[in-house]
Amino acid sequence: MSQGSLEAQLRPLTTWLARYMNAHRFLWLMSLACFLMAWNRGIALLYGSLALMLALIAVSWLLPWWAMRGVRIQRRQWGEASAGGELVLQYQCQPRQPLLFVTVTESLLGQPQQHFLPRLEAGTIQLSYPSPPRGVYQLPAPQLSCGWPFGFVQRPTTLASPMCEVRVQPKVHSIRQLPQPCADNPLMVGADSQMSRGAHSEFAGVRPHRDGDSMKHVHWGASARQQQLVVREFHSFDQPSWLIVIDGNAEHCLGQGSDTTFEYALQIGASMLEFARRQQLSATLVVAGDRTTTLSVEPGSANINDALWALAGVQADGQQDYSDAIRQAVAQRQEPPIVVTIRTDRQTLDMPSCGGHLDLVYAADSFDLPMANYAQGWRQLSSDHWLLHLHQLSKLHQVLSV
Repeated sequence: MSQGSLEAQLRPLTTWLARYMNAHRFLWLMSLACFLMAWNRGIALLYGSLALMLALIAVSWLLPWWAMRGVRIQRRQWGEASAGGELVLQYQCQPRQPLLFVTVTESLLGQPQQHFLPRLEAGTIQLSYPSPPRGVYQLPAPQLSCGWPFGFVQRPTTLASPMCEVRVQPKVHSIRQLPQPCADNPLMVGADSQMSRGAHSEFAGVRPHRDGDSMKHVHWGASARQQQLVVREFHSFDQPSWLIVIDGNAEHCLGQGSDTTFEYALQIGASMLEFARRQQLSATLVVAGDRTTTLSVEPGSANINDALWALAGVQADGQQDYSDAIRQAVAQRQEPPIVVTIRTDRQTLDMPSCGGHLDLVYAADSFDLPMANYAQGWRQLSSDHWLLHLHQLSKLHQVLSV
């Protein structure tokens, strides 16, 4: 008999043993075997072995319970968490004495996530977990298991810990450059251009060099004095503002789970806010849900953390027509903005007068037949109108940039 066929025959047995057999159950089986043989044969040594195994089992059950008496743990989210990334929880632990062989179990979307700690002492620890999809979650009380002293038994207990709220933000994709849909400015807004040719601007100061800044904007004198690269920063008076309007109508949302048009739109909107911040542009994101959410980024903003924090809690629960939402958002602007819309090819828009239009259109059929062939990429329809074809499997970090 070959080794391969023997392994194939033994695989069901090994699978069953791995699933149902552990050290604790093995000790109980050995105790039962020793008792039956000692009772049948009258061998005192087997009675001694039985007593030893029963004592081992009792100690494995009682000592973890004794060690975990009065353990208190408080949790909170540490830093920001993005969909598809890591969620970090900070624990403030207060055990009566150091615990050994500890397992911390958190329930994320009903799925247990575990961390094994060889030693748990009083103090603060941080544990990371895979981030759930974007949203706001209330974590139930964690479960703490202790295997001290032998590790045969993991004695679990649910701690009396308050609920912990965590917020998972939408994923932000890096955008190198976007089209500039203006009749009098055919240039692209990109990492190497602070503004269009001939724009009116004034010197605003210097700031540390960031990835993507052009070397032609480096202030060499200030860099020498500060011993680091710094760049000149300008404020433009005629640079148009950007307005991203997201359709929060529940009836227009296609897809399931985290792969929906609404979730993709939030990722695109957040990415464009970050692009505007890096390019020192003014941008506003409007989510037309049951309650309209308006988030803005102005030139000089250090980050978009507050906007991402707010986007974690928005939902596609609105009923407003998308075209009406766009008209209302444009009417609130003093100057005609460049409008960014995100829709499916089953929706038609009645656009108001604006300073330009970037129209991002998802193929609706791609959410039913994702493997079919669909158009993808930017297309210029006119000097002030650009169209981006997208589908469910589009890699946003690749297709958003021109």
